[in-house]
Amino acid sequence: MKLVLREANHNVRGKLDETDIAILRLLQSDGRITNADLARKVQLSPPSILQRVRKLEEAGLVDRYVAILSAPRLGYHITVYAQVSLQLHQDKPIEAFRQAITTIPEVLECYHVSGEFDFLLKILVEDMNAYEALVREKLSTIKGVGKIQSCFVLGTSKHTTEVIL
Repeated sequence: MKLVLREANHNVRGKLDETDIAILRLLQSDGRITNADLARKVQLSPPSILQRVRKLEEAGLVDRYVAILSAPRLGYHITVYAQVSLQLHQDKPIEAFRQAITTIPEVLECYHVSGEFDFLLKILVEDMNAYEALVREKLSTIKGVGKIQSCFVLGTSKHTTEVIL
C-alpha cells in the first residue's frame, strides 16, 4: 500500500486496495474495535493491521475518532437547520460570520452554500426557549446577518457518519 500523505483535495480512493477499504469500513462502523479483532476480520496479523491503520491515518483518510452521543438522553430535543443570509456578500463579512459561528457550541455544523441563502447551520438545543434565546442573543447579534430562516427536524429516517467506500 502506497498512499500519498495529506494533501488538500487529493483523492486517494482509487489507490486503496480491498484490505484498506475493509479496514476503513470496519473503523467507520466501530471506531473502538481492537487491533486484534480488526486483524481477525481482515485476516491479517495484528502488526500488519496496525501498520496499515497508521498509514491510513497519516494519509488523512481517518480524520478523527469520536463517540456519538445520544442527544435526547442528554436533554437536547430539538435539531434545527437554520438558513442564514448575510447583508453583504464580500470576503470580510463572510469570514467574520465563519469566525463568529465557531464560538457558538449549539451550532454543530456550518456550511457555506450556494442558492437563496449563504449558510446552512445544524443546531442542537434543549427546547424552543433555548432556540429562541440562541437566535436572539447569539445568531442575530453577529454583524452582517440579514435573515435567519429555521427548519425544525420532526423526525429522522436516516443518520449516518459513514462515507461510501
